[in-house]
Amino acid sequence: MERKKILSSRTLKWIAIVTMFIDHLGLVLSAGTPVEVWRTMRIVGRLAFPIFCFLLVEGFSHTRDVKKYLFRLGLFALIPEIPFDLVVFRRLWYTDYQNVFFTLFIGLLLLYLYNRFLANTQPIYAVMAVVSMLCLAFLIRCDYGAEGVLMIYLFYFFRFRPLAMCISTGLLMAFMGGLEVYGIAALPLILLYNGEKGGRRSKSRGGELAQKYFFYCFYPVHLLLLAALDYYLFR
Repeated sequence: MERKKILSSRTLKWIAIVTMFIDHLGLVLSAGTPVEVWRTMRIVGRLAFPIFCFLLVEGFSHTRDVKKYLFRLGLFALIPEIPFDLVVFRRLWYTDYQNVFFTLFIGLLLLYLYNRFLANTQPIYAVMAVVSMLCLAFLIRCDYGAEGVLMIYLFYFFRFRPLAMCISTGLLMAFMGGLEVYGIAALPLILLYNGEKGGRRSKSRGGELAQKYFFYCFYPVHLLLLAALDYYLFR
């Protein structure tokens, strides 16, 4: 019997946001709590990134203007960089490692270029786009690195083949090793996606924009709050 798909994109977003917050809170608390506590929180947080990658692919597949989508991701890659550095490195500015929005931006750019070259029957350039974006992620050392961008590509390439999608991304997470192996637990949740946005639709344009940008703004805002918590509790 086929499994009933019950999770909308909004529900998946909330799962990703909550688990991401738990992950980052565990990172902050690692300075003053038992290792079992913060490690468990970081394990829970491994669910977030695969879900965000999957939702990025869904967003790319349904967006009316991919260039505006790229602009939003690029902008929100720059905004949280200082709070990200404060939380992760306890430094105001650290140029050797970039936040996860850079990973998502590069992944979206990869999908855009890949499809554009394929549409123009230029498969060799499509392959070059994949390789170049993986190299870019490696060079700028964005969160999850080239493996994170590759995960986005695998979710896209196998989007109509759920079994292949789960096997390929699961093997990638196993290859990444460490805590990232626990990200495999996100795959059953992704398989429950029903293709719907979910939630109540706002009747106003402003309400729709507020709902959309909440998920973007949460990232820098929660990092700022956690940086403040870290400063007052552990320094």
